[in-house]
Amino acid sequence: MLAATKLGLRARASGSLATTMTTASPVMAVGRALFSTSKNRAAANRRSQSRIRQMDGAAARNTKVQPAPSMENARQDPSKAPAIVLPETFVVPPFSRFPKQFKPLMYYLWSIFRVKGLDFLLSRQYRYMSQPSWRQKPLVSLKKGPLIAQTKALHRQMNEAIASGDVDTLEKIVDPNLYLPLAINIQQRPRGHTCTWELVRYNREPRMVSLKIFPMAGFQTKLLWQVTVSIASRQRVVEKDERRRVVPGSEKELDLVENVVIGTMLDNETWTMANSWKIIATVQPMTPEKWEQEQETVKLLSEVKTH
Repeated sequence: MLAATKLGLRARASGSLATTMTTASPVMAVGRALFSTSKNRAAANRRSQSRIRQMDGAAARNTKVQPAPSMENARQDPSKAPAIVLPETFVVPPFSRFPKQFKPLMYYLWSIFRVKGLDFLLSRQYRYMSQPSWRQKPLVSLKKGPLIAQTKALHRQMNEAIASGDVDTLEKIVDPNLYLPLAINIQQRPRGHTCTWELVRYNREPRMVSLKIFPMAGFQTKLLWQVTVSIASRQRVVEKDERRRVVPGSEKELDLVENVVIGTMLDNETWTMANSWKIIATVQPMTPEKWEQEQETVKLLSEVKTH
């Protein structure tokens, strides 16, 4: 839930405890635009990066938070490059959000099958290419169980790190673009205030809703590997003041649905991971309206690439 308050996730009240939370976290202004799937993704990224650069100086002067890796360092070591959610990361929404008219519905269904089919074929192609010989197992494993377990572990670690204010752990498990605003938010908490976070239960078994392996632009031997897992859970958070007393109105319990995107980088020569899995963002379901915007983004990106 701490992640929800920072990333603007969809929440449903559980009933007995207070169920709303607002925060002036920088990630609400920076992170949400940065990880959106809107047609303005490129412009949002530029604005977000500009905002983060402004925050870098303040972070170093006032909070001692280390700035995110620069793009110059990323060019030398692509594994340190800030990540964005790959285009056409398609999380299928509830059927109630599908188009009602026949023609738009058919187009939308075809889009789902096309994207999911292409993701399946590309990932299996790279899995096949990672097989040293026909007698040996592929070096790239696409088994759902370990990937879901990895996402669940990172999701828990991130929320625990945000609650405890552990910026060192946070830096290790989230993408640089996400780390800086979260770390600054932690440093700006009232002195002496602490938080506790608890995962009460999973409302349903987490499931993988997207798996993409895609070539990294500008690096012939690097592949981007991203997995999206839908986590429906009940979470509880409590804030305490410097005297260890519960802050009135801070105890909240929410039912959340989070589509958590984790990512890493693969070397397609050795088929080893260039870095550990990290949380990149959370994404909303790809509604028909968002899909139209996403197609405009893909078209713009393809035009930029051709030029």
